[in-house]
Amino acid sequence: MRLFITILSMTSIIAFGYALAGYAGYALGHGREDYIFFGLLLGILTGSLSLWLWKRWMPLFLEETDSGEAEHSDGDGGIYHPE
Repeated sequence: MRLFITILSMTSIIAFGYALAGYAGYALGHGREDYIFFGLLLGILTGSLSLWLWKRWMPLFLEETDSGEAEHSDGDGGIYHPE
């Protein structure tokens, strides 16, 4: 799930880049309204979905981290003791 959320987040960045490219095209005289519209639409949708999924799955991610740390902990707070 973390990878899927990361891919959604990166997709939103790319989509907003397309919207910016369509808008910046007007400076060169070749603006693309479809790039702006679909870039903003896809960027907002994927960004919102990734934030919603992250908020929904965050407690599960934290539980996995806590249980993993408990298994690997030796009980002395992570202090290194050379032998």
